[in-house]
Formats: sequence, structure tokens, C-alpha cells
Amino acid sequence: MNLNSLKMLMRNWFWPLLLAFSVALFIRGFLITPLEITGNSMAPTIHNKDQVLIRHYGTIKRFEIVTFKLPNGKTYIKRVIGLPGDKIEYKNSILYVNQKKVPESFYKQGYTPDTADFSLTDFSTLTKVPAKNYFVLGDNRRISEDSRTLGMIKEEWIQGRALMIYWPLRDFKVL
Repeated sequence: MNLNSLKMLMRNWFWPLLLAFSVALFIRGFLITPLEITGNSMAPTIHNKDQVLIRHYGTIKRFEIVTFKLPNGKTYIKRVIGLPGDKIEYKNSILYVNQKKVPESFYKQGYTPDTADFSLTDFSTLTKVPAKNYFVLGDNRRISEDSRTLGMIKEEWIQGRALMIYWPLRDFKVL
């Protein structure tokens, strides 16, 4: 390959490669980022050392898995159980939202999270989840450090929503 053909090749590929690199940086920086999970508080859904893609856009919905960073700098991943304005209770491991039974259908058939009975008033003077706050729980309720100990999660603390587990491949799934 002579010098002229090398220059032409570089000229032809420079802008497409620059564009591809810029798009990749934008996606990685603002839309989707990877996160390695530490701990088993989200088992059986997400396990220790699973690699998860987190998206940073959209409206938060009940039962979505979110990541959030507390003011002390510690990052968590938990499932949204209570939305702003919700009254949350558990009786006999059954979730009640605004006094209506809500099935936790995200669990595999036969798995019971074994959630101890509680209502919001057991943890605070609140009867409902305040505006711009969320009540979150880990799927492994026995060991999870979540809203029962951390309190309500402020909207501005939420960094993103779990999109999928991509590694290890045996655990691959869309969340």
C-alpha cells in the first residue's frame, strides 16, 4: 500500500469512525452504563458479580429495579415497591398497595420472598410514600438493606433503572 492510498483510506474513514466513537461515548455517558453487582440482596433475580446494564432515562414504574446513590456515597440496587402517594403494607408475605392486594409476579413460580408484616408507619410517621420519593425493597428480603432501614429513596438519588443482566451469559435476561 503506497502513501497516497493510505492517506485516502484515512480520509475516507476518519469522519465515520469519529462519529461512531462520539455516538458510543454519548450512549455510555448519558443513556446506558454497565454496573457490577456486589452482594446478594437482589437474589434470586440478580446475583453477586452479575454485570447489569443501567438505563438513565424514562419514568420509574412499580417493580422496576433501580440503582441509587445515598448522600453518604453508597450505591444500592433495589426494586421499587411504593410510588409517590402509595400506602404500602405487607401481611402474611402479601403486598398491599392502597389496601389492595398486588401480586409480585416478577418472582419465579414457587418462590416466596418471606416478607415480615409491616406498614409504612412501622418505620416512620408517614402513612404514604411522599412526593418525589420511592419505597424500595431487595428481592432477598431476609438480608436486604432497603427502605425498611434506609428510609424513603429520594427521586434525585436514583441513577437509573436496570435494563438487563449481560454477564455471565448463563444469567443473561432482560429485567
